[in-house]
Amino acid sequence: MKTVIRRITRLEDRFAPQRDFLVNPRGRLRIVVCRMDRALSLETSKCRRTLTVDGSLMEVVRLDGIRGALSDEDLEKFVQSFPVERI
Repeated sequence: MKTVIRRITRLEDRFAPQRDFLVNPRGRLRIVVCRMDRALSLETSKCRRTLTVDGSLMEVVRLDGIRGALSDEDLEKFVQSFPVERI
């Protein structure tokens, strides 16, 4: 019985790649769009993160203001705060 359980566990790990793609996507595309007519406001900014069937992660970031004051690390934290949708 232990052999069967071990084999089933290996098959589940092998054919369930979605968990791995959330951590290590095959490809990543991030598009950042920002408004140039006002100061940055992260409260009204939005982000949409989508994991496609082939394991690629697409992120569309819509910043409500000029990005100049936002560092790359802060942008990464902002993007990570949004959930990943699966197609």
